[in-house]
Amino acid sequence: MIKLITFKTNQTILAEVVRESQSGIMVKTPVQVVSMPNQNGPMEASQLAFMPFLEYSEEFKTGIQFNLDDVLTINTPVRELENQYNQIFGSGIQIASSIPKM
Repeated sequence: MIKLITFKTNQTILAEVVRESQSGIMVKTPVQVVSMPNQNGPMEASQLAFMPFLEYSEEFKTGIQFNLDDVLTINTPVRELENQYNQIFGSGIQIASSIPKM
């Protein structure tokens, strides 16, 4: 399950949750979600970029444990963000967005 995790330091990562407990959360292949200003000007929506988070640790692909005392929120990412993550780190399978009925 892919989750957005925001820490009390205001860093947000997107990662596959391996295990959750009452004291911590273990994730693999975490990436920091970074908001970048749009090149078209300040009135345009910002763009998002992924930066590997702790990628040089041995546990990057197997599981990194975080203490829940350091976590502010754990949320479900919007479908487009999850699809981008899966293209890079997951199976490559994209989940279709629901089409509103007319």
